[in-house]
Amino acid sequence: MDVLMLQDEIQRLPGHLQDRLAAFLTALRMRRDGVDLEIQRRLDDPAPENWKSWEQVKAELGLNDPDGE
Repeated sequence: MDVLMLQDEIQRLPGHLQDRLAAFLTALRMRRDGVDLEIQRRLDDPAPENWKSWEQVKAELGLNDPDGE
């Protein structure tokens, strides 16, 4: 099966299955590019000075939080 046939089949899938496939492909790309290892390394970092609070992250990203989440 070639890529064009795959794309045609994917277009016919219901949205929830397209979302599942998109998530799978994203995870596959992250694994292939080694990004998953970097994420895991950061999550396993025990040094508190390397972590940011949710408030700091929201401020850096410029996210407004009207609901006080």
